[in-house]
Amino acid sequence: MKKLVLAIVFSLAFSVTYADETTGVKFFTGSWKEVLAEAQRQNKPVFVDIYTTWCGPCKKMSKEAFPDAKVGDKFNAHFVSYKIDAEKGEGIELARKFRVTAYPTSLFVSTKGDLIYRAIGYGGIDGLLAEADKAIEAAKDPKTLAEWEKEFESGKRDPEFLTTYLKKRTLLGVPSGMVLDEYLKTVPESQWTTPENLELLAGSVSSADSKSFDILLEQAPKLSGSATGQNAIMNMQQALQNSLTEVIAKNDEQGLEKLIAKNEKLSALFRPLTPEMSEEMALQLRMNFYRQTKNPDKYRQLAATYADTKLMVQSPEALRQKDEAGYKRFETSQSFLPDSVKKGEDFQKMAAYMKKAESSQVAMKLNNIAWSYYETLTDAKALNQALGWSKRSLELDPSPMHMDTYAHLLYKLGRKKEAIKTQEEAIAKEKTLGNDPKQYEEALAKMKVKP
Repeated sequence: MKKLVLAIVFSLAFSVTYADETTGVKFFTGSWKEVLAEAQRQNKPVFVDIYTTWCGPCKKMSKEAFPDAKVGDKFNAHFVSYKIDAEKGEGIELARKFRVTAYPTSLFVSTKGDLIYRAIGYGGIDGLLAEADKAIEAAKDPKTLAEWEKEFESGKRDPEFLTTYLKKRTLLGVPSGMVLDEYLKTVPESQWTTPENLELLAGSVSSADSKSFDILLEQAPKLSGSATGQNAIMNMQQALQNSLTEVIAKNDEQGLEKLIAKNEKLSALFRPLTPEMSEEMALQLRMNFYRQTKNPDKYRQLAATYADTKLMVQSPEALRQKDEAGYKRFETSQSFLPDSVKKGEDFQKMAAYMKKAESSQVAMKLNNIAWSYYETLTDAKALNQALGWSKRSLELDPSPMHMDTYAHLLYKLGRKKEAIKTQEEAIAKEKTLGNDPKQYEEALAKMKVKP
């Protein structure tokens, strides 16, 4: 446990708590209101690391970058730093307010709580330092997004204003669907596909239910290999996710089917799709839709059929043979790499995954369906069916996460002793892997409490 040092700021009459680190980033601990007050006191923007407990890159950034002296020097000099879990307490509202959809997300926020800059993911220590430099530069812009929005709402529509406004929104990771639509109205249709406009659309597209998305989808093959094309593909994938979130919120089944068709076209840009692959993608999207819209009957119908007829029919032995064949292909494709790369940590992790890639994927899908049954269903028949899928996932990949699912299903079925034993095994394995078993220990404590 890190010791905490309490510094009393008499002029403001409130407590400021920081992690006591000799090197690395010093993080403020307290409420969001308190961190903004501290930022005002120091006259610095706030760096916010929005993470989740299950996010691998989040853990890597926390372990590798935040203790680093160079990162500490940069961040401590220019920001008040703050960490918050997107799925707990104030983190839930902050993630919603700033439209956080991927983890880790680094937010750089003004002392008034306005977004200055955002970065998604973790690109190593140098990448994080580069993002910090961009945020420092962005903070020098005296015109806030709120001021741009006010001008737009007042009716300002000249192309130069809209172009600059779109770039500002893109920099901040703010959806630009309506602004893009307005921009296209100011430009003749014959100019929509000029290099300059395609670059603008590629950087700003944020909704799959937009003219800009359709234009980029049509032009994507011609942009293949270019920086604009790569940017377009990345942002179109996020735009699809944004639109999926919207149709789920509206419980819009017709909207879902339109997005499934667009997702298939976008996916086909990466590789040829067989009918089976298209069917699989569509099924996964529909299952996710019915699960999140809390329609257990439709979800159960799709999930049970998929689990029994697509996943469970693949025996562990058949999957192991696929693993071996896949790993041989991986070895052949990577044979040109020097030994120095092959001995690296990242390559070793990839190689370890490829040795059981097919089995792991099937296990993960079975586990996800079993966990959804645990969360949404109560009848013993359905839970026992899910227990069978969970058991198979353990045969294929006995990971702590899959053990945890199996334990929860046992507990919900009234098999408390077996549940506790399995959960204890999950905790022991998580510790062996060098991970924090806290969430599994909390679940175990609840299982041990007498009804």
